Amino acid sequence: MSCKISVAMLTHNESTEFRWLMDALAPALDIVDEIVVVDDYSPPDFVSVVRDFESKMPLRFYQRPLKNNFARQRNYMKSLCRGRLIFYLDPDELPPMRVLRGLPRILKMMEELEIDVCQLPRLNVWLDSNQPFHPASIDLGDKRLTLIWEDQYRIMRNLPHLHWTMRLHEYPIGVRRGYRFPHDLAYALLHFKTRERQARQRAFYRSIRMRHVSRIRNSIIKRLPWRQDTEWVSQPVPI
Repeated sequence: MSCKISVAMLTHNESTEFRWLMDALAPALDIVDEIVVVDDYSPPDFVSVVRDFESKMPLRFYQRPLKNNFARQRNYMKSLCRGRLIFYLDPDELPPMRVLRGLPRILKMMEELEIDVCQLPRLNVWLDSNQPFHPASIDLGDKRLTLIWEDQYRIMRNLPHLHWTMRLHEYPIGVRRGYRFPHDLAYALLHFKTRERQARQRAFYRSIRMRHVSRIRNSIIKRLPWRQDTEWVSQPVPI
């Protein structure tokens, strides 16, 4: 049977969050054909956690150094995916079941309308604590939480003209037609971060040199008159 749906993620030492994400994916294993994990050489305890899931899920595990270049790592991960549709996730995100169960219908819409990528809303939830909590236990109405909505490129057809660019804050290029899901919890990725995790990631991001040649090149390309803009398709939500 051909592979239709790939879930893909980059990881680095996120054992607790990885377990939560695998638990969230488990009810959709009749939908998901493979889970591709590319790890930045995490410590052995994280690798052991991933290996535990290999016997339970269609998981393919690879290790490759990030070398401070997220786009290159994503392009490598894309080359490993065998599905016609790739659902990109971060290990500290939880996808809604409506989106997971709807992936075949999303693929059908994208192929019929020749849509390259879909943007999903992501709700960033900053926790005023250093203790991680399972997202299901969090009251999003709690006034002490900081909630920030954003759009993320997360669903992509596995097409050869699509590639990721930028070492940090990467995004796909070659996108001819796109579709945006509305800002609604039914379609939103939940992204929870503690104070400690935010500080750790900010320090890591600062360590990446931003004036890299790829940033200069892409800044120029964006201004070229022949650069093709993405056509955003207006269409009812397919799920």
